[in-house]
Amino acid sequence: MTKRLLLAIFFIAGISLSTFAQNYYLGVGTEADPQASSCASCHKTDGIASPIYNQWKNTRHAVAQDAVTNPYYGYDCLKCHNTGWDPNTANYGADEYVIKDTTKTPNYTITDQTNWDRVKNVGCESCHGAMGTQNRTLAFSHWLFGTQNKPNYDAQVCGDCHQDSHHPYMEEWSNSLHAMSASQAFVVNNKRCVKCHVAQNFVMYAKDPANYRDTILVTGADIQPLSCVTCHDPHANNNPGQLRFAMTSTTSICDECHTSGIDTVDVNVVPHHATSEAFDGGLNFGYRYPGQTYQNSAHTFAIQNRCVTCHVMTSPYAAGSPAKTGHTFEARVEACKLCHNDYYTAVDTSNHLTRFDYRGIQSRTDSLMNALSTKLANASSADSATLAFKQANYNLLSAQAEGSRGIHNTRLVQKLLRDALNNFGPVGVENEINLPVKYELSQNYPNPFNPSTMIKFALPEAGQVTLKIYDAIGKEVALLVNESKDAGVHVVNWNGKSFASGIYFYSLEVNNFKMVKKMLLVK
Repeated sequence: MTKRLLLAIFFIAGISLSTFAQNYYLGVGTEADPQASSCASCHKTDGIASPIYNQWKNTRHAVAQDAVTNPYYGYDCLKCHNTGWDPNTANYGADEYVIKDTTKTPNYTITDQTNWDRVKNVGCESCHGAMGTQNRTLAFSHWLFGTQNKPNYDAQVCGDCHQDSHHPYMEEWSNSLHAMSASQAFVVNNKRCVKCHVAQNFVMYAKDPANYRDTILVTGADIQPLSCVTCHDPHANNNPGQLRFAMTSTTSICDECHTSGIDTVDVNVVPHHATSEAFDGGLNFGYRYPGQTYQNSAHTFAIQNRCVTCHVMTSPYAAGSPAKTGHTFEARVEACKLCHNDYYTAVDTSNHLTRFDYRGIQSRTDSLMNALSTKLANASSADSATLAFKQANYNLLSAQAEGSRGIHNTRLVQKLLRDALNNFGPVGVENEINLPVKYELSQNYPNPFNPSTMIKFALPEAGQVTLKIYDAIGKEVALLVNESKDAGVHVVNWNGKSFASGIYFYSLEVNNFKMVKKMLLVK
């Protein structure tokens, strides 16, 4: 039976269409007061629907108004701590039952306590929209059509309140890569990607990780990026921060995606997002050469809150300085200072490229990766097919995939790179003696890549070399080389950690030669 036919039947029966309109706020209600209930009357433990109410009532949203103790709390705060605030519309929202009163502290007076109690605190309708009719009954359309029951994963639902200089969650998230996680076309066509790139899939995975199966739940405009409700369950308070996974000393919600997801090392595959493995220093990160001893850095045991300590570091609003919520997920140098007292004297924190190069850790890692990249790129075709090549290359790719240029686990990452350099000895090296006979720009390797890739080019004669990176719309985003180079084969490493997934172009110009090639960054 179609919706149109149902409406016709109700019309003939004399039932007003206004009965279907969900324009008025009912409030959550309580189990003990079903007459005043809307959500609680059904969404409870012994109700006909899921027990969301009994979970929600233990969250901070459920006491957003009742539990306020801040001495600066006042009338202007009420709109985000109560349900249905809309001074321009008469819809039984909280604003209709309170007035501003500057003679009091806090500066407001409740004018209708009974109705105020219905819509105080952040109830279900704050996120799901009004559910009632003008005569304070549940609109038929809520259960008959279900049009307003569809989960909304849009970050703006939370962002309406969780924003501004005091708590800029929305502003910071908007500038994070999480906000762009579902923007790439490859996501909807690759079942292995949707779990960590599409909000709806991750929520499904979080509910039952053991039985989750890769699938494509949504397509087109319905796809939502990793937003607030992906990580935070608005209905439950089982974990701190209402996170969907508990934080322990060995795991966090970040580990669910920032991991290669492998139990054993296979040098024939490309490691993907090996951050969790690198930080743990487990045997499934990198290829361990027999007879060698591998140790982990202090970060693996000294950082108590794993990713949160550095990547979700917060600081409150102070003297006009905006608060920090950590939801850009970029590491902050302030976190480094917590343990390294000499950090600000040892590091040039004003330079974005060197702000985490504490005692040259990243510089040494870069040097090792570049040396290994060059050695592998110059190997002959025969050597490239050997197991020794694959083992060394796997360590390079693992170091690139962990994403911090060695910060997560310096000792292990640098040891793996040094061992790869020492154990891979190519029998033949292309163009080692004879100079290239023509200009050439090779396809980057690996491609697709995450986050680093090698770009190789050959020069038959010396010249002023310019190597640039452009985004998909032709905007220059990086200058890799701008200097004179001798004749020979050269390899340059590009780390795209701070760039969004997508198509990029790299352009080589030297003397009268110019060539452009395409590459794909996939995170």
